[in-house]
Amino acid sequence: MSEAVAIELTDPAGEPLRIDWTTEALAALDPGAPGEAPVWRLGGELDWDEVEALRVVSARLDDGRLVVIAAVRPVDAGGHGEEVVAGLLGDSTGFDPLAETLVSTEYGRDGLPGRVGLELYRDGGELPLRIACDVTATAATEQGGVRRTSAALALRASGSAGAGILDVLTRA
Repeated sequence: MSEAVAIELTDPAGEPLRIDWTTEALAALDPGAPGEAPVWRLGGELDWDEVEALRVVSARLDDGRLVVIAAVRPVDAGGHGEEVVAGLLGDSTGFDPLAETLVSTEYGRDGLPGRVGLELYRDGGELPLRIACDVTATAATEQGGVRRTSAALALRASGSAGAGILDVLTRA
C-alpha cells in the first residue's frame, strides 16, 4: 500500500493550497522522461492574478530517500527569496518537514530548465543535503489556460544517484 505525502501552503491571497503525492509514484520516477501527467495532485485553486508560478519538485534517490518541494511565487516577487517554499524529506516509512528549502533553476537560451540545484536544511543545524539535478528531457502542455513545463531530472547527492521531475505551472 502506498503512503500519501502532502505539503500545505498558503498562496499570496491567503488561500490554502495542498500538493499531494504517493510514495509509490515517487519511487517509480524515471530520469528519462517527465511523463504526460504530474506525479502530484493540486488541491485548491491558483489565483493567476496573484500567482506568477507554482514550482513542484518530485524526487527519489537510489538510497531510498524521497524529496517533495512546492514553491509559490507571487506576481510581484523580486526573486526566489519572496517565494513561499516548503519541502519534505523522507522515505517509504515517513517524512519530516525541512527547516529551509532552496531551489535554484538555471534556464537555457530556449527558456527551458537546464539544471536544478537543491539545498535541503533539516532542523538541528546540520549541513544541508545538496542535490545537483541535470535536465534530461523537457515537455510542455497547456490546459485550461495553464501551461505546465516539466523537466525530467537525473540527480546526484552524496554518492547517490536518483531521478526527479520539476514541474512549473504558469498562466498560458
